[in-house]
Amino acid sequence: MREKTAQQITTSLCFILALLLSNQALADNENVAAAIDTNTSHWSGYVSASAASNTFEQSAPSSYQALSASGRIAYRDTWGSIRLSSGGEVETRHNQSYFYDTFLEYRTPSKALGNDWSYVGSAGVYLPTGHTSKENKLRAAPRLAGYLFYRPNQDWNFYLSPRLKYNSYEHEIGRHGEHFIEHSISLLADATWQFIDNWYLDVNASYTMNKPFNTSRYDNRFTISEEIGWSFAPTWVAAIGHNNSGYFFDPDRGPSHSFTLYDERNSVFYLSITKYL
Repeated sequence: MREKTAQQITTSLCFILALLLSNQALADNENVAAAIDTNTSHWSGYVSASAASNTFEQSAPSSYQALSASGRIAYRDTWGSIRLSSGGEVETRHNQSYFYDTFLEYRTPSKALGNDWSYVGSAGVYLPTGHTSKENKLRAAPRLAGYLFYRPNQDWNFYLSPRLKYNSYEHEIGRHGEHFIEHSISLLADATWQFIDNWYLDVNASYTMNKPFNTSRYDNRFTISEEIGWSFAPTWVAAIGHNNSGYFFDPDRGPSHSFTLYDERNSVFYLSITKYL
């Protein structure tokens, strides 16, 4: 029984870390993409490969190492753009693989709000191509979002992105009695600084409120990532970064487990290389 419980905890932890990495991989940093993208054609996109690890020893049950790949293809015109993003990873320590849910998105044309401000609207849907979504009988997860950009000069770029996502499951409760997430409300903020030619520092943070089905409780979670990137050739970027997810305050575990920038259990370090098309 103890071995089974330990195995379930380890599997759950690895899955959480996989989600954390997949969110980073599919975030597709808007500021970096805008700076790199000089393509004037209707088609654009990227392909990316990453290697990630936490700080546990490789022999430890909570050890996490993974190789991942993701990509996006987009078509744009005067009416806006259509984007299709997906990817997957292999978790090498426990010999498990995960596909990410495919995201199909429409974005409106960019609208200027003065010299330095602009905004874009977004409507999309996550399709259940990932193993966990299929296992939990997710039909689809529509998402509405907006992007408010502030770009005062060539060295500094900022954006805010409020988002609302709804999960349409075949069943609201899992096989083990867990309540699936009904909807999520989140706010993402990003700042990018090009501190020297071809080098940038990016800080990305998000605050998410998840509401499970048949409950009135919200699970509030904070995620932050820091990345240093180098554009070593036109349309190519290599980056090293760290991301972490946690709570500002967890009433079930007390203030000693509140969110910190570095957490041994949840922090993941990664290397990535991206080719913009």
